[in-house]
Amino acid sequence: MNPAETASSPAADFDHLDPVVASDIYARLDTIRSGCPVARSGRHGGFWLVTGYDEIRHIGKDGDVFGSYVEGLGAAAVVAGVEKQERAPLFEIDGKAHLEWWRVLQPWFTPAAAKEREEHVRALCRETIADFAARGRADLVTAYTQRIPPLVIGAMLGLNSRDCTALSRRVRALSNARDAESAQDAGDALGAFLRDQVRRRMTEDLGDMLSAIAHARVDGRRTRESEVLKFMFTMIAAGNLTTTDACANILVEVLDDHALRDRCAADPAYVQQVIEESVRHEPPVAATGRTVRAETELAGVALVPGDRVVIPWGAANRDPAYYPDGHQFRPGRDRPVPPHLGWGAGAHRCLGRHVARMELAVMLEELLAALPDLRWQPGAVVRRTYGVIRGVRAVDAEWTPRLSTRVLGP
Repeated sequence: MNPAETASSPAADFDHLDPVVASDIYARLDTIRSGCPVARSGRHGGFWLVTGYDEIRHIGKDGDVFGSYVEGLGAAAVVAGVEKQERAPLFEIDGKAHLEWWRVLQPWFTPAAAKEREEHVRALCRETIADFAARGRADLVTAYTQRIPPLVIGAMLGLNSRDCTALSRRVRALSNARDAESAQDAGDALGAFLRDQVRRRMTEDLGDMLSAIAHARVDGRRTRESEVLKFMFTMIAAGNLTTTDACANILVEVLDDHALRDRCAADPAYVQQVIEESVRHEPPVAATGRTVRAETELAGVALVPGDRVVIPWGAANRDPAYYPDGHQFRPGRDRPVPPHLGWGAGAHRCLGRHVARMELAVMLEELLAALPDLRWQPGAVVRRTYGVIRGVRAVDAEWTPRLSTRVLGP
């Protein structure tokens, strides 16, 4: 029996979807990596947990052997209201078809396209900050970081202003649901809203991103409605949840260190270094899955078709073979070659990273410009989340109450 499969392995009962792991996730992953970078967990029907940098990067770059669709562990596990076996265009497609989807979507995600959206994002930030600046305290997750990203991704998909607002309201209702019943109701409302958007574009090309997906011909056929719907669900998660939590992760660092806060406020170029280090240190996409398609070996462990693997990206970015001080948050660190894996690796490396970098920078710049003495509320406690996404439940901050003067422009 492979040592990685023994019941004594610290990975034997590891469950990345169990909330209890959030508080000490990287200590757990360090222990597992030190024993075996490819270890077996019996949870969720069994999967291989991969914790070494080299092994994770190899999986990310080899889409022929490690397929992006994973039953029960990938996007299929977090996207509601869609046929279980349906594949989301781009996200759960590999090989030649993935490249075709990438070409369909790439025009919306170039550095130039991100730059064109910057003023729109600034306006959204200023309007949102004006809603709470006079209060002097707020949970910045619910008041700020949850509010901007759904409006941005909605506009990118092609929704008008009214529909972006409706999307934002429904997404936040689902994110903040307190019990299974309210989550089901919020999910049903979001699903009905998205279906209306998809069906309109299936019959009419509006010249937007969602229409481009609806009318694309990949693998010699037109996209099915269910595929477009799953794409929309997944794109909203990719463009909303990740940015929401990435911004919250950054705010934790900024509020912990007032010198860092003040330097970010004074030096926009430094903000980009902070963003890059935060994505390395706390990747908002925490753990994704792959399905083994062909017999292979990884770190001496034999894998066979049908095996499922879970990739905790942050474990790669703290592998001491590449990051001896990986647990430290240190903006401006030299970028290694090969680079950190906070944005992923290979064909599925984050398509939206240029938009995300711009959006995160604007969100931080505008917040610190409006509220320069931002600080923790007395007694505030940081409670991390972990699963498919890594974030923060609340960022309870306070500041000198003021009326925002930045709503109408610089």
